Amino acid sequence: MTDTTDEHGQTRDRRGEWRPEGRVRFMPLFDWPTTPRALARWFFGVPGFLLPWFGLYLGLTIIAYLFFTPDMARMVTLQRGWMLEILTRNLVMVGLFTGALHLWLYRWRGQGRRAKYNANWPAERDKRFLFNNQVYDNVFWSNIGVVIWSGFEVLLWWGYANQALPFSDLAQNPVWFVLWLLLMPFWRNFHFYCIHRLIHWPPLYRTVHYLHHKNVNVGPWSGMAMHPVEHALYFSCLLIHLVVPSHPLHMMFNGVTTALGPGVSHSGFDALVFGGRAEIRKEKLMHYLHHRYHSVNFGESAVPMDKWFGSFHDGSSEADAQFRARRAGS
Repeated sequence: MTDTTDEHGQTRDRRGEWRPEGRVRFMPLFDWPTTPRALARWFFGVPGFLLPWFGLYLGLTIIAYLFFTPDMARMVTLQRGWMLEILTRNLVMVGLFTGALHLWLYRWRGQGRRAKYNANWPAERDKRFLFNNQVYDNVFWSNIGVVIWSGFEVLLWWGYANQALPFSDLAQNPVWFVLWLLLMPFWRNFHFYCIHRLIHWPPLYRTVHYLHHKNVNVGPWSGMAMHPVEHALYFSCLLIHLVVPSHPLHMMFNGVTTALGPGVSHSGFDALVFGGRAEIRKEKLMHYLHHRYHSVNFGESAVPMDKWFGSFHDGSSEADAQFRARRAGS
């Protein structure tokens, strides 16, 4: 069976898969040699480091911090009221953000299959998933993850309120305040690679990570569809604030990015397209390939851990051939 061309002029293979022409790329910060022009284009360009996703997550964090976070004076003691406020805020944030991606891409199918990696839509009447439905299953497990994220956040807020955590604010150290915000994606990528390799250890994969990998054809809600043990490991990136001087805004930004980012990386599309023309590139082929092959691309594009440790797949036909050869020889 030969390749076919779909209604958007995209070439799909016999499995119905489409891949963009460009290969998976890492952030140029680790390229050598690099140039100031390449770094500036990466940092200020669109898409780039700051826009759209870093800026969007930071903006949502600031709004949540200023308008939807209880007063710290209430957090000195662990009380149901303010803890439920944080949980409700987080459930609404994830529901609106991930839900909006799902509505546009899958419910309304606003761009059809344009820039969609897999031609198929989420599974229905599939006994592998709770409620026999992939989306319902994914929403359920995602909300369990929000509860666990909120538990981490509650305990850290309690620590800040009782002055038990290392603290640094904008007035005291403006350089560190801004630098720590900019470093957050690199910390998250490093942490994610480490815990992701851990849960691919066969005993943990069979008992924990298998649940996430039911989603071969991913959608926005697939990103946080994990076993509770995996949620706890995934959100343990927040524990960095127990040792690194931070402001609560840093902690919230870390949590918001960790909770919302999976909706983007698991959307199943390479770009968001509006009106057939306006396009926001996401370039999340790297993680789609992990769900496709399981044993490649454990990390993300900020820190090239996969390249350093030999688990990188760049999406090319040459990398496909190398993967098949390794699997045949194993």
